[in-house]
Amino acid sequence: MRNETIVSRFTLRGREILSSYATFTLEGAMTARVQRGKDSWTISERNGIAKGTSDGEAEAIYIPNKRAIGSIEKNIVPLLPKKVVIRKPGDILDACAAFDLKLVEGAGPNKKRWGGNACLAASTVFFQTLLKASGYKAWQLLRPKGGLKTFYMPNIGFNMVCGGEHVPGTKQDIQEMFFFAMNEKSIKGVFETATKFFRQFEKNLVRDGLPTGTAKERGFVFPVKDNFEGLSRIKECARQLKLKKADWAIGTDNAFSELQKTEELRKEGKYDMRFSAMGIKTREELIKFNWSVVKSAPNFVTMEDPGSESDAEAHRLMTGKYGNRVQIVVDDAAVTQMRFIIPFLAASERKNRCGNSVLIKLNQAGTFTETCLATEIVLGLARVDRVEKFLKARKDLEGVLRQLKELDVGSLKEAINNIKKGGFTAFFSHRSTEGSSEFLPYMPLIYGSVSRKLWFKAGAPNGERNLQNYNPLIRAEEEMRERKIRTVVAGFKGLPDEVKIAGLR
Repeated sequence: MRNETIVSRFTLRGREILSSYATFTLEGAMTARVQRGKDSWTISERNGIAKGTSDGEAEAIYIPNKRAIGSIEKNIVPLLPKKVVIRKPGDILDACAAFDLKLVEGAGPNKKRWGGNACLAASTVFFQTLLKASGYKAWQLLRPKGGLKTFYMPNIGFNMVCGGEHVPGTKQDIQEMFFFAMNEKSIKGVFETATKFFRQFEKNLVRDGLPTGTAKERGFVFPVKDNFEGLSRIKECARQLKLKKADWAIGTDNAFSELQKTEELRKEGKYDMRFSAMGIKTREELIKFNWSVVKSAPNFVTMEDPGSESDAEAHRLMTGKYGNRVQIVVDDAAVTQMRFIIPFLAASERKNRCGNSVLIKLNQAGTFTETCLATEIVLGLARVDRVEKFLKARKDLEGVLRQLKELDVGSLKEAINNIKKGGFTAFFSHRSTEGSSEFLPYMPLIYGSVSRKLWFKAGAPNGERNLQNYNPLIRAEEEMRERKIRTVVAGFKGLPDEVKIAGLR
């Protein structure tokens, strides 16, 4: 039996580091004293958080870095525990929940008083410190009582084609198009296929005299002719590599908030497909366009943000019509906030839901525990008492219950049970880590021991920032296989339960 680990003498400070987005962001740095049996030592950890991707009023609100650094010193350091005793993996998550609850209670609505960046830097580095002190791995934190025998690695979306706001002069309204390797026997095999695919895509661009530059997520930037050229090029690469339809899949992040920029468009429920020059579309016409994208490939599996962040009705319409054919990922409308996720997914009938998958971003939630709770709600793993406690601390509980009543859902417990029955999926997203951080992979590594419904994206398989999110998965797989733990890639069985794709699963 492992000796208990006592972690004490915590120190914490914030500091600025250079961000991969050509600006400065915040890093949390922590030291602590660790004692196990007769041995004791000092450890240090640090975690950089994303800059410029959490600026909406509905999500964790960032404040200027200098103010955030001062906020950590003044408001957050006094909340650090005197000591944490770790006897089992769950003690780490419980200690983080206790600390993060204090952050939620003190930081104000969406952490505006203390800064979402200050809270996230402190919360994530606190988790990292406890994990390092314990000697446990992230993939051991939720291992079943009988021991971990099978671990599920996530399906990974590799960004191949960029459009929309990412690409000046583009004729593609869709912001990102993805390739997925779906039939590999290992996560390393997924990356081997993805790198071959990326290089083949680049060769084809050179063949056609097109530029091979990449955007922020390292997907290619070139002058596409319309909304379907990128999809056609992804299919061409799959044919060239002799991939069968069951070996790969395709998907998009539409990011259609970018098509509903004005108050007038939002009020009328209309969209300006200005990049492709397709003109103004009604909500219904947009959903019809979305379906034309889905049916462009028999193995088209996932579509993120089919409508704008302020248009829940578009998400409902898409889910009601096509939620049994494609994974519909809610991001901008849900922003990793429980107060949105629960009403969006809790309805018993599909026509009243706003998706069947949720994008999970640490930077939107603002603390590690809230990110975990959002994930656990979607996957049907959530403890109702802990969800209720955090909703109360955020002063969101009454609002959530009112929305549930409108859906004929009588309680928070019933809502969470309904979501569990739905068999939905969690899609972990990049833009959550910066600097030297490898924090983002912790999320799928925590939940792969208890769920197959996992997806993950951190850009194309190139660029240092992307690879620091991918390489830890390869290392974890090696560790597990050395311990005779079977690892399985989620594949088509990782889709929401309601999604049925003929001949592929």
